[in-house]
Amino acid sequence: MAGRETRAERQQRTRAELVVSAAQLFAERGVAATSVEAIAEEAGYSRGAYHSNFETREEILNAVVDRVVGKLGPELAATLRSEGDVLGRLASYICTFLTYCAQRPVETRALIAVVAHRAATAAESYDDLVAASLSDLVALFEEGQRSGELRRFDPVMMASMLRRALDSEGLRVALGAPVDHVISELTATFSQATRSNEKA
Repeated sequence: MAGRETRAERQQRTRAELVVSAAQLFAERGVAATSVEAIAEEAGYSRGAYHSNFETREEILNAVVDRVVGKLGPELAATLRSEGDVLGRLASYICTFLTYCAQRPVETRALIAVVAHRAATAAESYDDLVAASLSDLVALFEEGQRSGELRRFDPVMMASMLRRALDSEGLRVALGAPVDHVISELTATFSQATRSNEKA
């Protein structure tokens, strides 16, 4: 016979279920149209249960982002830091992200909803977050430029353009666009845009 759930375990489970509920509703309705009451009701809890787990709206937003990025982020970072040529790693990065979007459409739509909400309501902190998320891509582009595999360009600008393209196309994939076609097109576009003429 299994032991009874402790208070801490019960609170942890409640919190996790509220995060799943929030992700589902953010994916369906967007952040601004999702109330605290709706999140609690979707998870089968009271408003009080929500407030005992999350003091501010930012906390639930962070928890939803952590749920997605906690799984995807390390995989993307490992792809960029792996062995092999820069363009091959760039292609793997694009493929890894978009494959996740196809396999986890609710999480993808929730993440993009949170990102869009923050871009609209807290532009300065959003810009800081974006800059931090681009650091591995910028490092990859700089490595490629040092080795001569990539042409000279602004690596921060290129990383930002790729990140925005991935967010946009990731949402389309999460809504049913054919992932293989999107991977192929984005890989070809950014390989062509960054490849050194000497390596073409």
